Amino acid sequence: MTSNLLRRAGLAALCWALLGPAFAQSGGAGRFYEDALRRYEAKDFDGSIVQLKNALQADRSLLPAHLLLGRAALDSGDPVTAEVAFGEALRLGGSRAEVAPLLAQALLQLGRHGALLADARLQPAGLTGTPLFRLLLVRSAAQGDAGDLNAAMASIELARSVDAKSPDSWLAEVSLRIRQRQLDLARKAMDRALALAPDNPEVHNQNGGLAHVNGQASVARSHYDRALKLDPLHRDARLARAALSLDLNDLPTLRSDLKELQARHASNPRVAYLRAQLADREGDRAAAQAALREVTGMIDPIPIDVIRFRPQLLTLAGLAHHALNEQEKAKPFLEMVSRQQPGNPIAKLLAQVLFDEGQVENGIQTLETYLRYQPRDGQALALLASGHTTQGRHAKATAIMQEALRGQDNADLRGVLGLSLLRSGQYASAQNELEAVVRRNPKLEQPSFSLAMLYLRTGQAAKAVPLAQALAKQRPGNASFLHLLGLAQSSAGQAAAARQSYELALRADPELLSAKLSLARLDAQQGQWAQAEKRLIDLNKEKPGAVDVLLELAALTQQRGRLEDAERWLQNAVSAASPRELRPDIALVGLRLRQGKPAAAVEAGRQLLAKAPEEIPALVAMAQAQIAAGESSGARNNLAAASRRAGYEGSQLIEIAVLQLQVGDLANARHTLEKAQQAGAPDAKLLGLMATVSLRQGQLAEAQSLADKLLKLQPRAATSHLLLADLANARQQTAQATQHLRKAHELEPSTATLMRQFLHLQRTKATKEALQLAEAWLRRQPNDITVLRAQAELQGALGQWSGSRQAYERLRVLQPNDAVVLNNLANVLLQLGDTRQAVQIAEQAVKASPGQVVSIDTLAWALHKAGQNERALILLRDAISRAPDISELRYHLAAVLTALGRKVEAKAELQAALSQPQTLASVNEARALAATLN
Repeated sequence: MTSNLLRRAGLAALCWALLGPAFAQSGGAGRFYEDALRRYEAKDFDGSIVQLKNALQADRSLLPAHLLLGRAALDSGDPVTAEVAFGEALRLGGSRAEVAPLLAQALLQLGRHGALLADARLQPAGLTGTPLFRLLLVRSAAQGDAGDLNAAMASIELARSVDAKSPDSWLAEVSLRIRQRQLDLARKAMDRALALAPDNPEVHNQNGGLAHVNGQASVARSHYDRALKLDPLHRDARLARAALSLDLNDLPTLRSDLKELQARHASNPRVAYLRAQLADREGDRAAAQAALREVTGMIDPIPIDVIRFRPQLLTLAGLAHHALNEQEKAKPFLEMVSRQQPGNPIAKLLAQVLFDEGQVENGIQTLETYLRYQPRDGQALALLASGHTTQGRHAKATAIMQEALRGQDNADLRGVLGLSLLRSGQYASAQNELEAVVRRNPKLEQPSFSLAMLYLRTGQAAKAVPLAQALAKQRPGNASFLHLLGLAQSSAGQAAAARQSYELALRADPELLSAKLSLARLDAQQGQWAQAEKRLIDLNKEKPGAVDVLLELAALTQQRGRLEDAERWLQNAVSAASPRELRPDIALVGLRLRQGKPAAAVEAGRQLLAKAPEEIPALVAMAQAQIAAGESSGARNNLAAASRRAGYEGSQLIEIAVLQLQVGDLANARHTLEKAQQAGAPDAKLLGLMATVSLRQGQLAEAQSLADKLLKLQPRAATSHLLLADLANARQQTAQATQHLRKAHELEPSTATLMRQFLHLQRTKATKEALQLAEAWLRRQPNDITVLRAQAELQGALGQWSGSRQAYERLRVLQPNDAVVLNNLANVLLQLGDTRQAVQIAEQAVKASPGQVVSIDTLAWALHKAGQNERALILLRDAISRAPDISELRYHLAAVLTALGRKVEAKAELQAALSQPQTLASVNEARALAATLN
């Protein structure tokens, strides 16, 4: 007989609770890692973790160690450590194909389903084969837990189309069918899994679970026994058998299983709950209560937003609190319902408070509820428009204000409309609205101020100056108006007057930061660099952590070529910025791209998107970083999201379309440009982009028509002739293409137009002419990095190693920390047989851009050539952790292992490398090595 303590717990609920997720560079570091790998392969996960931590203590940047630590932690039931390790592996450049399914599994075990499904790193796009299969099944489990059963089944079907022979997709379907109470379909899916893998312990574990749910206790017991015979360490099968033993009152088996579980999984709340049940059956009320306290102590600290995706934990927590007679605590776990009240006029004040706290979406929702009752409240509409504007939805804000003006025309609403148009990039329409408001009432300060700023933004400083003067005269002591006047005067070339206005603004308000920053900018514009920097450094001491000051310091040091200082200031700005402040993150992405660090730029972009996953500037910045890093699929997704969010803001749409063209997303680029056309984007730029899309989609007649219109509009513009050259190339009219490219360069002699010629000549095998063109340009522009790089690469491709070396040496002088230049120079030195210097230069390349697989591989190969195979080994392990599908890395690893006498391992790596000979540049060398091993 069950005591009062647990009487109402119920065996059915307990069964569901306890079945659990069965349904759901130093030599020392290298030696520690190799030992950890051997331990892991022997399933000594704890020993492996110890050695991996030793390896990471010796070298925190050892990517393979982070990756293996995540695997070992996941296998030992520590998803927290696993998540951290996998996140670090990705940060260091680990292969997304390898890490994403594992990180997703860790997040699933942590109950962080929303993060799992939303994380850009854990999206299926860009993955294939086994990694895609594994990720889809984890996502299916998360979707099922979140209640989206259709999406979960769709993920399972997609996984099955990737791998029809694995039992795992059928096991995932079993869990889903049970959740839907479709037990016949669950049985059919289980039979398919058994047919595919009759000796798989997880198949038997879940088969036991299905029988358990159907009340077939003896059948369930036989399958649990079979699972544990196949894998005695199978945690879920042991937990399920223990729960079944409790149902059957088989206390000896329950005690035996609990002893094993307590030894290996003491921190699991299901184990604690089973101990409570056993203690209760044995009449030990104090022990039962203590175990129940352990359950609630484990679960209560978990945020409710996380635990709501874990029905087993919710049930355990509810049962434990209920058994402890803690009904107030039990209720939230058993009831998760919120009610929404109708809006009333106080909603406007509430919305403003929410806006001030940064809860803009909640404020918008509050206003929308209120406006269902008072749809013509102009004040609420204006506040709602400002909320959407804050979130970047300028087109929606504009539509709201236009609708409001249909019922009532007043200056305040029209001023808000003007601001919405201004922020959406529709400058002409915004100017018309604001000018109309100011004409009707010149004393309205906000529209006048906004119109003056619009004049400055559109290069109409001559119009801005009198407007700012009028505001300053109207409010003589207003520091903001005096500062505006200084900005207008500076833009109009009136430097002395601008300085005077800034100083007057500071007299009116000695704390006005914008005026102090403007004085520093004015110093820099006049070449007074030292004074500008001193002013900013003093300001930073005065206002430590002020983001605007830190951004200005970063901009100034970047202008002076001190990129490391600029990055330091930007990192400080990122740390000091509020969650809604995106400028430092965006600037950091841009700086790292200019430094030639695409992987670091992507990492900065991820941090940016974590702060603002739906903001257009964040999406665009991340896409730019992904393009530079070769992550085209992710870039396409982010650009498509940005295009949707941009509404009909012309300038933003043009920027997005250019990037969509860059990643070859022609259909979406056309759609974006059509939206820009409706928004009234500039004709010439739009024509050129539309023609380019038509050309690349093979619609040559349409492209020709658009190109002709562009040439008529801008006959002396290089872009017109470059577009005609592209059309000629599409028609295989090489001579005409060459003629148009020469004409474009004559009209606008620049690096860009020269490179178009150079690449055209290279593509058409006129390599001698291409090199002559580059040499002639470099005699006039000897420091043109782009042309020097192209010359060096072409010479290398032609086997002109001495010339290529000279060009790369020149580039190294101009860009001493350019990882690509250093890496390519190291490879040229290897071709010339200068192994010693190749190692030195390759070391510099890795230091300049840590985590770049190409540079790591080059250094490893140079070390191998120099006989330093121990160092080469750990470097190649690192590179393969980042890019496991690159066959050349496998061949290089095989060569190093052979040199170390580890021929069995070398043979396995060669087999992997030669499985895709079409992607292996050194295929002949690899086959020769394989022959020696055979």
